[in-house]
Amino acid sequence: MKLSAQSYNFTNYSLKDGLPQSQVMVIYQAKDRTLWLGTLGGVSNFDGREFISYSKADGLGSNSVNCIAEDNQGQMLFGTETGISILKRGKISTLFSGKGVSHLLKDKQGIVWGISGHKLFKIEKDKVVFYSISDKNIHTINSDSAGNLYAVVSEKGIYQLKNNNWIIYQELPPAINTLSIGKILFDKTVKNKAYLLTSRSGIYVLENGIVKPFFKKEGIDTYYSIAQDNRGNMWVGFEKGAYFINKNGSILNFNGDNGLSDNQVNEIFSDAENNIWISCFSDGIYKYEGDAFIRYNRFKGKNLAYPISGIAADKNDNLWFGTFNKGVFKYDGKDVLNVDIPAFKDKKIYFVYADKAKNIWFSTYGKGIWKYDGQKFSQVLKPDRFDNSSIAEDEEGGIWINGLMSSTYLKDGKTERISGFDGYLSCVYPLSKDSVLLGTSNGITLIKNRKIDKTFHIKSLGNVFVLSIIRHEDNLIFATLGDGIITWNLKTKAIKRYVVADGLNSNDIYSLATDKNNNLWAGTGRGINKLTFNRQQQFYEVFRDHPLIVECNQNAIINYKNSILVGTINGLIQCKTNALAEDKKNPFIHIQQVSVFHKNNRAKDLSIDLNGKGDKFYKLDYSQNHISISFKGVYLTNPESVLYRYKLVGIDNDFSKPVPNTEIEYSTIRPGSYTFQVYAIANGQQSNIEQFSFTIVSPYYDTVIFKVIAFLVLIFLIWLIFYLIFKTRERKKHQFEKLKLKEQEKIRKQTAEDFHDDIGNKLTRINVLSEILDKKVAGTEKEQKELIRLIRENAGLLYTGTKDILWALDPHSDNLFEILVHIKNFGIDLFQNTGVTFKMEGVLSKYQKLQLSMEFNRNLTLIFKEMLNNVLKHAKASQVLIMVIETDHDTVNILTTDDGEGFDIETVQKGRGLNNIQTRCKRIKSTFQISSIRGKGTTTTISTRIPVTK
Repeated sequence: MKLSAQSYNFTNYSLKDGLPQSQVMVIYQAKDRTLWLGTLGGVSNFDGREFISYSKADGLGSNSVNCIAEDNQGQMLFGTETGISILKRGKISTLFSGKGVSHLLKDKQGIVWGISGHKLFKIEKDKVVFYSISDKNIHTINSDSAGNLYAVVSEKGIYQLKNNNWIIYQELPPAINTLSIGKILFDKTVKNKAYLLTSRSGIYVLENGIVKPFFKKEGIDTYYSIAQDNRGNMWVGFEKGAYFINKNGSILNFNGDNGLSDNQVNEIFSDAENNIWISCFSDGIYKYEGDAFIRYNRFKGKNLAYPISGIAADKNDNLWFGTFNKGVFKYDGKDVLNVDIPAFKDKKIYFVYADKAKNIWFSTYGKGIWKYDGQKFSQVLKPDRFDNSSIAEDEEGGIWINGLMSSTYLKDGKTERISGFDGYLSCVYPLSKDSVLLGTSNGITLIKNRKIDKTFHIKSLGNVFVLSIIRHEDNLIFATLGDGIITWNLKTKAIKRYVVADGLNSNDIYSLATDKNNNLWAGTGRGINKLTFNRQQQFYEVFRDHPLIVECNQNAIINYKNSILVGTINGLIQCKTNALAEDKKNPFIHIQQVSVFHKNNRAKDLSIDLNGKGDKFYKLDYSQNHISISFKGVYLTNPESVLYRYKLVGIDNDFSKPVPNTEIEYSTIRPGSYTFQVYAIANGQQSNIEQFSFTIVSPYYDTVIFKVIAFLVLIFLIWLIFYLIFKTRERKKHQFEKLKLKEQEKIRKQTAEDFHDDIGNKLTRINVLSEILDKKVAGTEKEQKELIRLIRENAGLLYTGTKDILWALDPHSDNLFEILVHIKNFGIDLFQNTGVTFKMEGVLSKYQKLQLSMEFNRNLTLIFKEMLNNVLKHAKASQVLIMVIETDHDTVNILTTDDGEGFDIETVQKGRGLNNIQTRCKRIKSTFQISSIRGKGTTTTISTRIPVTK
């Protein structure tokens, strides 16, 4: 299809959209993908949605901006009529003043070069340093795809910057050197190929050292701009529009007749998303949306920009268009004619439809249903209370026509009306021989054998306004008002929904069609989308194309001669089904700013300007736990479709649902390490993931070390409390024991005194009386004498025994020294007048300090009495020695040796005495050892750990 005066898709941004001044002289794209526009009224930053502008009032040296560049620090440099201004962190200051600057460009090392007064300079440490190349004027500078910098030098040719030196790259013929070369452009795909734009003589191409003419048109007075798109096509701006030079050689002129402007094109720019931007003098800027969609709204000077309500093709491939206000038009391949019959004249047409026989059906406001059979028009249905809005033919050749409240079935000249629907009727789709689906304002209804099937329903379509239904492979596709596209698989019964987040231009879907390549096309409330079906994943993918912003009409769509024609509220759109896929970039996102709020002190709030340092790790105080993060996604191709998904790693498990918000707040964040991640989605495509990492440092009382120390301190305090309680109890017990011992000592002392005074005196009296009696008894009375002797002897023995008891009872005897002295005295008394020499060594006075218990005292004394008595009775010794020896292990060894007969330890039968000794040693926790050699005597050792009492 080809109509004259076809209009290509351009989007214009001008003063009404926020551009500060309509004459854009330079276009530059920053690292964040936003556009900077230099105008005669200042400079403006454009993200696809809004303009942020700066002028002389904001610090700009001049409102006339000629060139723009961005340095490696993210600072923007503006070359103006008076010098260079620099934008740092939102504030503009002057870097260089006094001369106009026409060019600014950054080389691959990040150094910014420029031209001022036809002189070359570079910026070093915020200073402008001028360079001379053969003392000639510099026309222009530019870089190739590798980032190498080139300069066009008057009367010399092209120089290249290598190792910080400018060397000749290509000498130019004298005929070219004398021309005013305004721009040099290096080919994006072919090495060693460049284009030279002259102001009056057209464009030349330099390839492999050869210069030849490339483009020149008669009638062009001045050539202003040149650019190349990603496909290798060339664009040239002149005083009345732009030329598009296809790489296949065809040339297309864009001007006011086909979507652009008739004004002078100052600049043409290809951005990172491969969009073409064109600045037109006094018209602002235009974005070329490609030729995948072409508007048709004029023919031979006739206005055809009417709302198209229906499109159909007859058996001769004539196109029929219904409009909402101008009746019916017919296009026969040569002319567009308004169908001049009274039923259609300036009427509202609800639908235009071609049946299988290619008869054309029309629904006309107030005039009923009409049919054109190729020869004549005839009325099929007379006007009813409500006009009819949709039509379809079933497999049996029956025609279904929907009104607002009822559906009419036509076949073989008979008419049948069906009513009783839930909701208003909007569309009809024949499902099988006996079944028809009707789309309503409340879902869908199944008509089976021309009766409503009340058992049929699809839950996901309940309360959904269905505007159109078609079948695509195994799926039924439902176009809805506000709910996007809903698919229902006839085999699996699976339901899927596609909305703006999936790449659709709008959730209002008015029309559906398929092309010869089996792609699905959807006319929406904000443009036309193409969808391809991924059979492997059983999922529709939205094709990335230029978002033509138009409002489509319901069911006004047709597949016609390898194109999809769509009726809109402002004319007809042709969609090329074979259009090449654009090599479009994904959206780009960057985090703009992070605001940190202090919990208690507003003076400690801070703002972090990341400036491309999103990967840096920031440490924040535990009181700085309220964070606001702002970000921006740039997608110049379709800025309205940009949505965001974000998550805070450490808090969120997954990315959020797509949202339009560009600022997120997190409050009362607990101490820990976090990473905020965000990405943009547009037209179903995902941007880079931008992130900001930070750590909120725990307060000292919440650190592991503090908790460990606190735990240890707590354990220590608990231990100390129990220790003090235990010690207090021990002290009380000790005091009680001490009091008890004192009381015992008192009782012992009192008992000893009483015993001595009473028993001792009486024994002494018995002894005295026995002596008197002995004197009175005559010597001849031997029996009486013997009895008296026995009395005296037993009284003496009893007295001696009482002395031991009194000694043991006396508290002064409770020390090692007294015990040893007592044993020594006992030995002296025992061996006196026996012929046995007795000695005891090692009894030291310091042992008085070793207080012992009465039990220890008593048992140790009895042990030595038993042992010494055994020596006296059985050893037949002449010498007995007791030695007290201290050891290094807080023990005292008491050795008793004699030089008696000795005995064989293994054969000797232990008597009761030895057993008693061993038993008593165990009582005082001491060890008893005996060694004896027959004929050489015996040695016993008692080793004891002295149980000291205090």
